[in-house]
Amino acid sequence: MIGRIRGLLVYKGSDEVIVEAAGVGYRLSISATTGDQLPAVEEEVVLWVTTKLRDDAIHLYGFFERSEQMMFLRLLKVNGVGPKLAFAIISGGDLGRLEGQLINQEVEELAKLPGVGKKLSRRLVLELGELLKKELGELPLSDLAGHPAGGSVKSSILAQELLAALQALGYRSSEVETITTRLLRDHPGLGLEALLKLVLQELHSG
Repeated sequence: MIGRIRGLLVYKGSDEVIVEAAGVGYRLSISATTGDQLPAVEEEVVLWVTTKLRDDAIHLYGFFERSEQMMFLRLLKVNGVGPKLAFAIISGGDLGRLEGQLINQEVEELAKLPGVGKKLSRRLVLELGELLKKELGELPLSDLAGHPAGGSVKSSILAQELLAALQALGYRSSEVETITTRLLRDHPGLGLEALLKLVLQELHSG
């Protein structure tokens, strides 16, 4: 499973790129959010990658930021949301604002996102709102969008990065959520690499 790719950006389209790494050109679907952050063609690029098997084919989805990858994976858990719609939702506005809308149950605002509507917006709030509260805490929308300083926010960012790293390794968030929450609480001074090692140790010892 490909978790991250570093290579030469040889093609850049509106919804896909080709990255050449070790002589192989990898085609990855991207969102408009990632597309806006890409370097020029023939420059090096690093993308986080989600691999999906569908219809006997391998589909690669590339993300400039791990936080975007995490939101993409969350959205795919919601019934009725596929990769194309997930990309449309992510590209519809600021990621921090989207998190805030889900946590604060802003159904009307979510319904305005491309391809969502009121029915799906209610489902998004029900299925993702509580999950995000656990990961990020019940922060006001202004705080989420403004990226305030403080230990709690640093912890939430670390939690996002840790879950993203585990998902890139093939673990579902439901498999690791309890372990990661406990380790983050019990070891507040550890960094991402150390926490990742602890989680993997526990998973393998179990």
